[in-house]
Amino acid sequence: MLIEDNYCTFISILNQFKMKYTKNALMFSVLIFLTACQESTKQPCDSHFIQGNNYLMLCEFYKAQQEFDKAILEDPNNANAYYGKAAIFSIEGDNDKSIKYFDKAINLDKNFTLAYYARSNAKKMIGMTAEALEDLKKVNELKPDFYFSIVQMGSLEAELGNHVAAIEYITKAIKLQPKSYFAYFLRANYKYSAGDTKGGMDDLNEVIMLKEDYVNAYFYRGSLYGERKEYQKAIKDFTKAIELKADYASAYINRGMYQYHLNQIDKACLDFNKAKELGDAQAQAYIDEHCKGKKAVSYFLQNKE
Repeated sequence: MLIEDNYCTFISILNQFKMKYTKNALMFSVLIFLTACQESTKQPCDSHFIQGNNYLMLCEFYKAQQEFDKAILEDPNNANAYYGKAAIFSIEGDNDKSIKYFDKAINLDKNFTLAYYARSNAKKMIGMTAEALEDLKKVNELKPDFYFSIVQMGSLEAELGNHVAAIEYITKAIKLQPKSYFAYFLRANYKYSAGDTKGGMDDLNEVIMLKEDYVNAYFYRGSLYGERKEYQKAIKDFTKAIELKADYASAYINRGMYQYHLNQIDKACLDFNKAKELGDAQAQAYIDEHCKGKKAVSYFLQNKE
């Protein structure tokens, strides 16, 4: 099952460091201001911290940094201010520095849930997967119903090859948010990786019931149908995926492959050529192997009668 490596980044607000600065700044500022000030802690929400947060929303990171530094100067034990500095470094992609300041925030406040969560994401970004998971376990200890943290724990367990543990975490997340189509999507992948193909199919069916325009669910369900040699069903799902995402080159390749199995050679070759047109690196190999000496006809001509 060719699940993309980067799909699970969706599940975490703080894991979107590669997006534009404006979106990142807004996400971090919402987390910093709403959670650090209201949820966490006995930490002060002083005027410098609030002004730093305002600058962060405007993407004026230097000014935000200055305000957080002033907050620390006035109160060296201000964990929120260290959290703010760490957030800026995270937005800018300097995860080593962000971890350093998250460490300081956590040392000052051992119950700073969002600092553990954010530090986990920074560790994940530099390949410290096991360490990131330990931070999330601390988050779960402090806030057992934190949905995003539970999903992220499942994702990290899967990266470490622990698919049974991953399934358990995602199942817990689904209990918290039963209509979370993406949690079902993740669990489908982990079930498949654990050898439970039927369970994966059941979860993909649930995804489509919850979100009928979720293109990847059709793609991966089509892949499972193909493995089961249910080629017509596979073709139907890949066709739906293409309807939803016209430039989905891999869907053309897969649909073409199953059309070829049904001896629909012209249709298959059309799809392989379309995938090549869309830039798929494997398309030419399929054309060379399956379409040599064959002239693919257009769907219009094929269905003209």
